[in-house]
Amino acid sequence: MYIRSIELENFRNYRRLDLEVEPSVNVFFGANAQGKTNIIEAIYLCTSTHSHRTSKDQELITHGEHDYKVKLKLTSSYNAYDESVSVIYTDGTNKNGDLSPSKKAKKTVFHDDVPYEKMSEYFGIFNAVIFAPEDLMLIKEGPSVRRKYLNVLLSQVKPMYFHELTTFARLLMNRNRIIKNARIKNSKVMDSALKEELSIWSEPMARAAARIIRDRYIFSLRIDAFARKHHESISHSSETLFVKYKTCVPVDMLENFNEEKVVEYLYQKWNDSVEDDFQHGITNFGPQRDDLLMSLDGDGLRMFASQGQQRSAALSMKLAELDVVREETKDSPVLLLDDVFGELDAQRRRCLLSEIGDAQIFITCTDKSFIEQELVDSMQENSKIAFFEVVKGAVTRV
Repeated sequence: MYIRSIELENFRNYRRLDLEVEPSVNVFFGANAQGKTNIIEAIYLCTSTHSHRTSKDQELITHGEHDYKVKLKLTSSYNAYDESVSVIYTDGTNKNGDLSPSKKAKKTVFHDDVPYEKMSEYFGIFNAVIFAPEDLMLIKEGPSVRRKYLNVLLSQVKPMYFHELTTFARLLMNRNRIIKNARIKNSKVMDSALKEELSIWSEPMARAAARIIRDRYIFSLRIDAFARKHHESISHSSETLFVKYKTCVPVDMLENFNEEKVVEYLYQKWNDSVEDDFQHGITNFGPQRDDLLMSLDGDGLRMFASQGQQRSAALSMKLAELDVVREETKDSPVLLLDDVFGELDAQRRRCLLSEIGDAQIFITCTDKSFIEQELVDSMQENSKIAFFEVVKGAVTRV
C-alpha cells in the first residue's frame, strides 16, 4: 500500500496542506523548524494513532485552533483499490476557547470516511515504520521505551494484541485505584474485604496478561533473529547482537506455553502479593514491567557499548521491525526516515538503503544534495524521486 496524497488541517504549523506524493521516494528538505518532521509525524499518526514526538494531542493543534485533521489517500499494492485513512481530534472547547459542558476531548479514526468505535479495529489498515533520531532511546532509556516499541509493532500486525493491551491497562488501573483508595481510608491495615475485592480483578487481568506475554515472547524471538542478522551485516560480523524478552513468567513456562497454566500462575502471584502491593500503593508484578534486554557478545548495550555500537543496535532493531511487518502483512510498509541520514555514517546509510526494496519512502533532511546521489545509486530502475522544499509550513515541489 502506498500514499497518493496527504491532507492536513490545523496540524502543527499547517493550517491547510493538500499534497500529492510519489509512490516511490519523497524527500522533504529545508532549514530546521520549518515543518518537515510535522509531515512525517502526520503520516505516522495514521498508522499508530499517536505521535512519535508527544503523547499530548493538544500539542498537535495549530495555535489558536481547537481541532486537527489528518487524511491519507491510499492505493493498495495488490489491486490498485483506492481508499483513505483519517485521524480527527477535537480538544473539547467551544469557539471562545472555553471548555464546553456538552463536549470533551475526543480522537476519532476513520477508514474510507467511516468512523471506528474501537481503535483495535483500525490497526493494520495502514502500516508504516519510522526511523528517527529518537530511536537511540531504545538503547539508552528505560524499559518503558522498549515496551512501547513492542506494543506499537504488535498492534500493527496483530490487532487483537492491542485489544488485550487496552483491556489489561484498564483492569490494572482499576486495581491500582482500589489500592489507592483503601490506603487513603486506612494506610496501615489491609482487611479481608479488600483482599477479596482485589482477587476479583486478578482472573481477567491474568487472562489478558497471559496473551500479551505470549505474543511478546513469540515476536521477541523473531526480532532477535532479524536484528542479529542486520547487526552482523552492519558490523561485518565483528560482534553479535542478542535480544531477550524479560517478563514476570518463568522461562520454562514461556518455552512450553500453556495459556491456562500461565493464567493460573499470574492469578496466584497477584493474590499472594496483595499485602506488598497495598504497602507500596501500586501493583508491582505483571507485564507492565516487561523489558527487552539487548547485549553485544554478552555485554549490556546501555552500560558498555560505544555511541557507534548503540546506533548500530538501534538501527538493527528498527530494521527488524521492518522485517516483521513485511513478513506478517506480505507487503512493504511505508518507510519514514526523519532526519536520520545526518545521524548515520556512510556504512550505516548504505545498510539502511539496501533494505528498503520497493517500499514507498518519505525522507526529511536539511540538505538534499547530501543524500541525493546515495538515493539515486540505491533506487530500483524506473523509481522516481520527488523533492519538496519546506519553508515555514509551505511545501513546494522542485
